[in-house]
Formats: sequence, structure tokens, C-alpha cells
Amino acid sequence: MDAVIRDTEQTDAFPFLRLAGARDPGRLVLFLVLGVLAAGVAGLLAGLAITLGFAVARAGGNPRAVADALDSLTRNAASGRPLLSYSYELTVAGVASIAAAWAALAVASGIFGRPIRSFLTAAPRFRWRVVGAGFAVGFPLVAVAFLAERAFAPSPLAAPILTPGAGVGARAAYALIAAACLYLAAFAEEALFRGWLLQQTAAWTRNLIVILAVNGALFSLAHFDPNPANLLLRAVMGAGWAWIALRTAGVEFTTGAHLANNLFIALFVMPVSFTPAKPGPFDIRPALVELATVLILAGVVELRLRRGATKADPARA
Repeated sequence: MDAVIRDTEQTDAFPFLRLAGARDPGRLVLFLVLGVLAAGVAGLLAGLAITLGFAVARAGGNPRAVADALDSLTRNAASGRPLLSYSYELTVAGVASIAAAWAALAVASGIFGRPIRSFLTAAPRFRWRVVGAGFAVGFPLVAVAFLAERAFAPSPLAAPILTPGAGVGARAAYALIAAACLYLAAFAEEALFRGWLLQQTAAWTRNLIVILAVNGALFSLAHFDPNPANLLLRAVMGAGWAWIALRTAGVEFTTGAHLANNLFIALFVMPVSFTPAKPGPFDIRPALVELATVLILAGVVELRLRRGATKADPARA
């Protein structure tokens, strides 16, 4: 009984979780049917619209060339491509993700009788300053983590932003498109996982460890990556970001950190592509590096909270 009381006190200490309200099996099932359906339809339609738009643009307005352009877009190789050609995958990923997330949250808002903002933050408004803080802290940490991983497994650097033959304008355009589209994708994932899912899990259990573990596990599984090392890495990342979302009372900081992670990868590691991931040998070292990164990120948040720079009370943040 004492353990249950402690768990309840722990979770009740987080303003973001208090927004979830009581568990409601009927509404949860209704959301899992209608919300998932709405997200799937919205994401699919957005992806198809972007694909058609890119195909028409590539065909130069020639209707007969649209089919060939569509085939070219969907069969793009993952390497040896012009840098700006990856704007297609970036745009689809960003627009389809935000369309799906917004559709799901709109359904959740109607079913649970709450404004969409309540799934994103406990503050009276969305805190863009906190998003910027998450990015500012996260980007250098991701860079250090990348260098640490390369120390374990040295390999030739093939940063997309340094693609041979790309001009300064192309590099700048690629960086801007990547930043904009990956923000949409990061926000969408944070809204669903560190937003709706985090709160909904708290409505069913008061055990903080279970809440974080469920968030990390489902976040990892949702990426459909067959590589077990990547599954573990994302599980660590998801659980760590869930804790930070609880401490900062919203998804703003984690959205900035998420963007920093994805943008660094798109600029300096590999471009976003739709090439299916392949299974690989299990290597726990990347997950350990990610764990260290998340712990440092959480430590920075705790330090700022203690110093009062990020108010513990979201209403004053």
C-alpha cells in the first residue's frame, strides 16, 4: 500500500499528468478506432498530395511525364543523388506526420472533451522559448554523442550537407527544408507520444517507471526498425524524453531536442530516405551513448529548474 501511495504522489506532482483525468475505457477504445483511422487517412492523403505535387513539378507541367516522374520519385536510390532531391522525402515525412498527428489530436479533443493544447502543455500557451531551449541544448549534445559513437566504430564521414557538387545555395536550401520539415515530424511524434500517450498511460497506472517504460517501448516499436540495437536506442530515448516532458510540463523542450537529434542526423550523418531499414548485429554501445546523452539532457533541465530559469509552475513559464 505504501508503494501505491508513493507512486500516486509521484505522478500527481506533475502538472502535465494531472490533465489526463480519470481512466475511461470507452473513450480510449473509441479513440483507438477513430483517432488511429483519422491519423492514417490524413497522413496518407497528405503523403499522396505531396508526392503528386513533386511529380508534377518534376514533369515540368507535361501530363505525359507525370507517371514517369512518380516512378522516379518512389524508386529513388538512397545514395548518389543530388542533395536537393531529398527534399521530397523530407517534405513527405514532415507534412504527412503533422497531418496525421493533428487529425489524431482533433479526434482526441472531441472524445476526451479537452482542447488540443492540453495534450501538448500544462502552460496557458505553447512555449516557443522552451522549444528553442531544447534545440540549443540538444544539438551540441547530439554532436558529442555522434563523435563518441564514431570513436567506437570509425567510418568515413559522408555528411549530406557536404555532398560533392552541391552549391552553397543548394546546401542552404537543404538545411532550411530539413529544419522546417523535421520540426513538423518531431512535433508530431512528441504530441502523440510525450503528449497523448504519456497522459493516457498515467490515467491507467500511477507507477512512474511503468509510465516511462511504456512510452519508450511504444515509441521505439512505432518506428518499425528491425535492428534490435536501434530498438533499444529509441526505447532509451523515448523514456528519457518522457521524463523531461514531465519535468518541463509539456512537449516543448522535447520537441526542440527531438528536432536537434533528427536535424543533426539529416545534415551530418545520413539523409532522410524511404529505403527500408535492414537488420544488423546487436551493438549495445549506441544505446549506452544515448543513455548518457539523455541523462545529461535531463541533468541540464534539472539544473535550470532548480535555478528557476525554467519555472516548475508552467503557468509562470
